[in-house]
Amino acid sequence: MDPAALNILVNVLAFAAVFVGVLAGAEPLRRWVLGQERVYGHILRTSLLLDVRPRSATWFGAGCVAAAAAAGYLFMPGLVAPAAGGALGAAAPMITLRVLRARRRAKLDEQLVDGIQSLAGGVRAGLNLVGAMELVARNLPAPISQEFGHLLREYEYGTPIETAMANAAGRIALPNYRLVFSALQTHRERGGDLGSTLDRIAESVREIQRLENRIEALTAQNRAAARWMGAMPAVILAILYLIDPAGVGMLFTDTVGKILLVAIVAMNAVGFAWIRQIVSIDV
Repeated sequence: MDPAALNILVNVLAFAAVFVGVLAGAEPLRRWVLGQERVYGHILRTSLLLDVRPRSATWFGAGCVAAAAAAGYLFMPGLVAPAAGGALGAAAPMITLRVLRARRRAKLDEQLVDGIQSLAGGVRAGLNLVGAMELVARNLPAPISQEFGHLLREYEYGTPIETAMANAAGRIALPNYRLVFSALQTHRERGGDLGSTLDRIAESVREIQRLENRIEALTAQNRAAARWMGAMPAVILAILYLIDPAGVGMLFTDTVGKILLVAIVAMNAVGFAWIRQIVSIDV
């Protein structure tokens, strides 16, 4: 066959293969994008109350994957480094969002006693429950003011206050907030002295937080050990790479070296999760 014709045939077959591959992967890619948008939308708009489009966050995550994979290839050409970089890039946006959510929830937990006291003060001043919540939304700092403001906006749009409180408890997802909203719901059903009830709840929450802080102080050393254990293999690998680059490179090119790397990562992950499980104590 003429070389020119053979070249044209190869190009046509390559184009057809790429076209068929795109058609076959379009629907799974669309489902994956929609799934990512649902996850990002839940965290951004429900947990963090941020007005960020889930589609923008999804594309940002895809950009992180591409950038991390390209950086891995530049650092070490082949398949292992780009794959590892792509995995890290895929995990980075979700890890960032979870860290932001954890920090927000910790701040919300710290502000709860002040919020309860503001509610109790508003009730004693003659305000009803909704008016006392408006005091919290107006006078206290974020993020508790944002959560109560969101609750009140739901109420203003026609949602019953009981349903709005249940939505807030599910959105915040903290036991102490569930306790507060359950007590408020019980008071609306059975009546009683709401100010005294809120004072008792504030005292209970304050004692729970004192115990949690005590446990966190006692387990700080073990949690630091878990973090050091998670970082130590990478540190040692970097030091060995400076000493013997060729020997360390064999871990990424030789079959036995790759098996050792996988075993090290797996055992390190198991050890880290084990320590975290031991020091995770619920009050």
